[in-house]
Amino acid sequence: MENQVDILQCKSCAAPLSGVYCGQCGQKVIQRRITIRAIFEDIFNQISNVDHGLIYTFFMLFKKPDQVVLDYLAGKTIKYSSPFRYLIFWTAVAALIYIGFGFYDQQAAGMADMIQQSENQKANEFATLYNDLMKQYFQLVSILYIPFFAIFTRFFFKKFGLNYAEHLVANAYFNAQASIVFMPVLFLNLNMDWITMLSMLIMVLYYTYAIHKLFKQGWIAAFFKVVLIYFVSILLFSLVVSIALVPFVFLQKQ
Repeated sequence: MENQVDILQCKSCAAPLSGVYCGQCGQKVIQRRITIRAIFEDIFNQISNVDHGLIYTFFMLFKKPDQVVLDYLAGKTIKYSSPFRYLIFWTAVAALIYIGFGFYDQQAAGMADMIQQSENQKANEFATLYNDLMKQYFQLVSILYIPFFAIFTRFFFKKFGLNYAEHLVANAYFNAQASIVFMPVLFLNLNMDWITMLSMLIMVLYYTYAIHKLFKQGWIAAFFKVVLIYFVSILLFSLVVSIALVPFVFLQKQ
C-alpha cells in the first residue's frame, strides 16, 4: 500500500500524478532505486539530449535560421538549444581557441603597431590595462555585444512586430552562429589584419543571410542594413565599455 501511495503521489510535493512528470513541480516519476547502471543511464541521457539540441540547432541555423527563431518564439523549444545557452557555449569555445592559441595576443600586438604609442605614460598604462581586462573577460565582452545589436535590429525591423527581448533571442542565435563560421579562419596561415577583416566579413555575410530569411528582406537591402547595424553597434558598445571601464582600470592600477 505504501509503494502504491508513493507512485500515485509526487515524492517532492505530494501532488497527484497522472503521467511521467508531476504536473505541479515537474519532478520526474522515479520508481526504482538508484544503482550504478541508473547513474550511467542518466548521464548518457543528459549528454545525448544536450548534444541533440546543440547539433540540431547548429544545422538549422545554417539551413533555416528564420525557422529556429520563429519556432523558439512560438514556444516550440524542445528541439533546440536555448539561445543563451547556445551563445554561452560557443563563445566559451571561441574564447578557448582565440586566447588559448595566442590569436588575441597577436591581434593586440598588431593593433599596437598600427597605433603610435602616446607620449603620455598614463595613457599607455591605461591602454595596456584596458587590453588586459578585455582579454580576461573575453567571453563576457562577446556576450555583451548582443544587447547593442538587438537595439538596432529592432530599430531597423520594428514593423515586423518583434519586441526587444525577441530581438535578443534572434541576435543570440545569429551571433553565436557567426562565431562558429569564423573559428576555422583562425587556423589559416594569414596575418591578423586579414583575419580581423575576414571576421567582420563573415559576421556581416551570415547576418545578411539570417536577416534576409527572418525579415524577408532583399539581399542588397539586408546587406547594407547589416553593415550599418554592425558598425553602429560596435561603435556604441566600444564607447559605453570604454566609459564604464575607466574607473575600473584605474582601481586595478592601485
